[in-house]
Amino acid sequence: MKYELLVPRLNTNDDEVDIVHWYFKDREYVEKGQEIVDLESSKAVVSIESEASGYISCCFQKGDTVKVGVPLAVFYSSIAELEADLQGNSQAAQPTAANSSTQATPTELPAQLITSEHRSAPATPVLTAQQQVESQTASLEPQKPQPTFTFTRFSKAAQEYIERNQINPSLFEGMGLVSVEVIETVLGIRQPVVAPSNGSSQPYLSQGQVTISQPLTNPGLRSEKVSKSKQLEISLLTAGQSGGINSSLTVQFNSAGIRQTLEEMGSLNGQVLPLILFELARLLEEYPAFTAYYEAGQIYYYDRIDLGLAIDLGKGLKVPVIRNANQLSPAEILEVVTDFARRYLENQLTVDDLTGGTMTISDLSNEKILHFQPLINQNQAVILGIGGDSSMEGYPMTLTLVFDHRLLAGREVALFLNALRDRLLSYQLINLPVAEKAVQTKNVTCNRCLIDLDTLYQKFGKDALMHVHMNDKGQTAYICHVCLGGF
Repeated sequence: MKYELLVPRLNTNDDEVDIVHWYFKDREYVEKGQEIVDLESSKAVVSIESEASGYISCCFQKGDTVKVGVPLAVFYSSIAELEADLQGNSQAAQPTAANSSTQATPTELPAQLITSEHRSAPATPVLTAQQQVESQTASLEPQKPQPTFTFTRFSKAAQEYIERNQINPSLFEGMGLVSVEVIETVLGIRQPVVAPSNGSSQPYLSQGQVTISQPLTNPGLRSEKVSKSKQLEISLLTAGQSGGINSSLTVQFNSAGIRQTLEEMGSLNGQVLPLILFELARLLEEYPAFTAYYEAGQIYYYDRIDLGLAIDLGKGLKVPVIRNANQLSPAEILEVVTDFARRYLENQLTVDDLTGGTMTISDLSNEKILHFQPLINQNQAVILGIGGDSSMEGYPMTLTLVFDHRLLAGREVALFLNALRDRLLSYQLINLPVAEKAVQTKNVTCNRCLIDLDTLYQKFGKDALMHVHMNDKGQTAYICHVCLGGF
């Protein structure tokens, strides 16, 4: 008894996926519920679990692009059943005398299979399927796809296609699982896909697609297929730049004081990013044009603040979205970001996690990149680049806002950036080396004993400390070192 696992639809807009990694090899035993393969759509990489137990036969290889709904893997209750089924499919692919004679009078291809090239040249007769095959074989005999598998298996649609058009199945011998796309590629109806060089100058079939060993534009260079996630990134960024008049402004500040505050408080794991996102989200409430976008002479405003955070931890760039970020505390934002990082590494980010952002943030401060200009995403007006360099004195950081000049002007962007920087610098404690200067410029009181900073400093001198913390509303509050010590 066997069970076929079909390629699932990972994204409503994707009709095909890429095979990223197989966790099992052919003929290995798999338990129901075990992860068997990673599939990549344009939005995310998803691990697929087995829906049955049995000995697995993988229908595709790593790197293949496959259609949604075709068999992905077949599970057998025994090795003998698996071997018998594969042997049977291989024999079924061999032509018989009966069907050979039937194929001597092939029917014409259906009208929907006639390419635009055929329609634009009515003087050229439309070839039948068999004539297409013979023409391909005659003109490309040295480039005939070479068998790479020990079996041939036709998908249901491919079998119907062959029978309907009376095509000789032996043309696909040794090609593994044969789909309609494979048939049409061999017939010349479908364009082959360019793939990396394999040391040969001949095209070859690779489980569901035809690959050409040399690039079309420069045959002397090695090439590889762009991943689906990268293709999506390219399209979104291209759309974001299309027609836009983009400019940028940058402000810089030293973050050492903020970091010392967080470390002494044991807050946010000492990370500045959640604090930046917290203050950014609240500030965006006062600047609605920063969460809008321009299109065809109109400005469209979002009614929410959903921050997309660019993450790249070695598995490609992903931009999960922090929903309603202006309603979260810094600790809650840290929790969301940490969860995103964990699910990124485990390939568990969903399509919903990666769509719907109204503004994007890209943070390279941990990579010691002080200045950079990120690219605006599609249907957004701005993107914030966070830079930093821990090797420099004071741990300087930069906030670079790239903006669409069709919506925003330099002055309001400058006001926004300075306001954001000022909010962040307000988290610096006065128990830093500049304590005496801070006493002269700012006076605060302990929210427990109500002692003010001047009195505290007069009483304890340089030992005076006023610690800052955030209450449940995200507001800054202070507590003196005496109350903090429990006295």
